[in-house]
Parts: sequence; C-alpha cells; structure tokens
Amino acid sequence: MRFDSVECGKRIKGLRENKNLTQMQLAEQINISYEHMRSIETGRRVCSVDLVVEFAMFFEVSLDYLVIGRKPHLDIIQSDLITAIEILERVKNKL
Repeated sequence: MRFDSVECGKRIKGLRENKNLTQMQLAEQINISYEHMRSIETGRRVCSVDLVVEFAMFFEVSLDYLVIGRKPHLDIIQSDLITAIEILERVKNKL
C-alpha cells in the first residue's frame, strides 16, 4: 500500500462535502489558506503530518482512513449489518 495524495485529497473532499462545508469554510476552520485547501483536495499538495492530524480530529476519522483509505472494522461491520437488515426487510415484506 502506498500513499496517494490524490486519493487522500478525495477523501478529505468527501468528508468536507458530507459536512456541507465549502473549501473556504474548511480552510478557515483548519487555519490554512483557501489555495492550500484547494491544492490538498486535488492532490497537488501533500499535507504535513500535523495537518493530517488536524483533519482527522476535525472530521473524527482515523489517520489510517485519511492516509491510506483503510476503514475501521466497526464501519465495515456497520455496513454489513445495514445490508443484512435491508435483506431481512425485503424478506419480511414478501411474507
């Protein structure tokens, strides 16, 4: 597994959009310039370790997720559980 700045930027962008924040709003929250924020999201600029920690704390996600895209086991289990519930609901509705 390698660090991919473009993919890291996409994850940050997705987290930002989930919180309905603009790049400018997030940049202000993290205390960086808008240009720096834009460059991070496009992968043209790599975050410092300190900045990655700031993003992780702000979005309440793991560093593993931001840096390499690894989702916590709990997220995987939750996703599987939601899928199982949906299947059971469909079976219930057919009865």
